[in-house]
Amino acid sequence: MIDEKTFVFVYADGVDVLSDQLARARARGAVFSTLRRVAPWGLEFSGRRPLTAHILLEGTAWLSAREEEPIRLDAGDVVLATQGDPYRIVSEIGADAETITDARRRGSDRGPGDAATVLCGAYVVEGSVGRSLLESLPRFVRIPPDEQTARHRDAIGLLAAEADADETGQQALLDRLLDLNLVYALRSWWRQDRGHAPGWYRALAHEGLARVMQEVHERPERKWTLEVMAHTAAMSRAAFTATFRKVIGQSPGAYVTQLRMGYAEDLLLRTDAPLASVAARVGYTNEFAFATAFRRAHGLAPGQWRTARRH
Repeated sequence: MIDEKTFVFVYADGVDVLSDQLARARARGAVFSTLRRVAPWGLEFSGRRPLTAHILLEGTAWLSAREEEPIRLDAGDVVLATQGDPYRIVSEIGADAETITDARRRGSDRGPGDAATVLCGAYVVEGSVGRSLLESLPRFVRIPPDEQTARHRDAIGLLAAEADADETGQQALLDRLLDLNLVYALRSWWRQDRGHAPGWYRALAHEGLARVMQEVHERPERKWTLEVMAHTAAMSRAAFTATFRKVIGQSPGAYVTQLRMGYAEDLLLRTDAPLASVAARVGYTNEFAFATAFRRAHGLAPGQWRTARRH
């Protein structure tokens, strides 16, 4: 359990809102296989994981799933797959596929031929922030190399190089590079499809709203009245409220409450802080007001919710 005093939300140089959201969603990756396959080949995935990444390090392939158009994959393509029906990555449409469990047990193909190498990893995505993040994504997101930034392509190059290595600490490096891949992939996708990006991400393109977002995420305990937020955005209250609702899709007050509840979830699960302390840390003047807001959002009192989630 994390000591309450060491559990902080503020970053040294201010909050990066995307990093803050990913951190609170516990969006941490782990590479679970890097497999070389010689055609014909196929890998089958259960689709039960909340968020999975596939990176085609070499070769070509197809991604197929029931009631989805097949997606051609080329070397360097990144795919994010959200939870759903089973799906396959295959050398050609109709190729037989083995489960990823069996494929990992068998290991990589070593012989000559038309080869492809697929890196697969999964992300842990937790809590209400995690659910919101996943809801912003379609079933499959494909980010080809020409839609990746140079830094993203560099990270994929490092992933490919590290996947070929056999050195101490390899798994830790692969996992952290997979974390980088998620940040870059989400940036790329949301830039392309800003209409389906989370409201908080769309707000970062608006100068006034971006200031408010950074301040609110950095100091959730502050008394965030409509007047304070409008002043921070350098807008009138009416203009700020209308713009906030249009861009983010909810009222400023509802957003602040949702943000505080997300922080409260973290504190309740990962520290032993008393409820009064949690209340103060997330901007409530007393435990009763905090408990009322938390029960409204979660259907349980904070103490009951903490006990239920820990057992």
